[in-house]
Amino acid sequence: MAQLILNARVKNMEASATLGMAQAARELAASGVDVANLSTGEPDCATPQVICEVAKKSLDQGHTHYVPVRGTKTMIQALQTKFLRDQKVSYAPDEVMCTVGGKSAIWLALQTLINEGDEVIICAPFWVSYKEQIRLVGGVPIIVNCSAEHNFMPQGQDIAAAISKKTKAIILNSPNNPSGGMISQNQLESIAQILKGTDIFVISDEIYERLLFDHNEHISPASLSTDMRDRTIVISGVSKAYAMTGWRCGVTASIKPVIAAMEKLQGQDTTCLPEFIQEAASFALQENDMVQKEMARMQKSYQERRELGLSLFGSWPKVSVFKPQGAFYLWVDFSAYMGQIVAGRKVVDDMDFATRMLKEAHVSSVPGTSFGGPGYLRFSIASAPSTIEKAYHRV
Repeated sequence: MAQLILNARVKNMEASATLGMAQAARELAASGVDVANLSTGEPDCATPQVICEVAKKSLDQGHTHYVPVRGTKTMIQALQTKFLRDQKVSYAPDEVMCTVGGKSAIWLALQTLINEGDEVIICAPFWVSYKEQIRLVGGVPIIVNCSAEHNFMPQGQDIAAAISKKTKAIILNSPNNPSGGMISQNQLESIAQILKGTDIFVISDEIYERLLFDHNEHISPASLSTDMRDRTIVISGVSKAYAMTGWRCGVTASIKPVIAAMEKLQGQDTTCLPEFIQEAASFALQENDMVQKEMARMQKSYQERRELGLSLFGSWPKVSVFKPQGAFYLWVDFSAYMGQIVAGRKVVDDMDFATRMLKEAHVSSVPGTSFGGPGYLRFSIASAPSTIEKAYHRV
């Protein structure tokens, strides 16, 4: 048998911490342990039945064959409607497409833009997959650390200091995973001013755009100006807003040459999103009265769970909880416990703390180091209130 020699980039790649902790929690639960799972970034409720019925009808009609790579005519029209409504940007039919998950959309964007050695700026705390995807395409992640004082969002001067001759793109994520922070108009405008006249693109991950608290308003970088529209790749999807994580439908919009390149890549990679999923997703994206009613119900539940989580977790001694403006996570600072003795043992770091929390308290979270935020843990508040309460008491 030939010796197995793995691709060096794959070999050196870190596994997804969020998926890893979720899997560890599932395995513990499968062994009979009652786990309070707050690690998974997905709604605990089922996809609204009205959306499922569209998929069922599509299957009954035999819509199970290949369709255009970018999307069906119905899907393309739904995407144009969605981006005009949510991003407040008008896109032509050949400037939008659907992908096999939002993660795939980011991956396609990076493959389209990044050459060997190009630098991509990411803002910590950041979603766990950004750094590894950049490395996999041969890019170099440049990390800008952000503070709670600025909602864990970058200031213009921070971005300016990170830019070099090798900078090809910046990834922005608002509302942010893991912190729930949102970028302000002033912050976006200062970044836009710095980018004007450069060839730097913005990959704007807006997957949590419809999950907002306290009447906050989502602002897409693409909406600021023609210049920003033409240098921004908007990434979104149906996973979070409509509780459709397992349907794996991502959506993206940008200028025609970028979308054409992403379409070519997807054609050689995953081909297309299944038609019956596209029909369900396009129905969801058009947000008729029934879908809006379900969205309002889910949003109300997330608001209640946020208040519950803030009240409970905020009462832990020596712990600071960031108040999220969007998404469905609590970003909790346990740094006061790092290096200290807890339950008879020294806490090495947040990775050790999260592992012990799972094994000893049977509470699943995700360590902050994976997000570029050592000393923190991320807890999902998309879980049921009873699970949040159980986790609080156990910790």
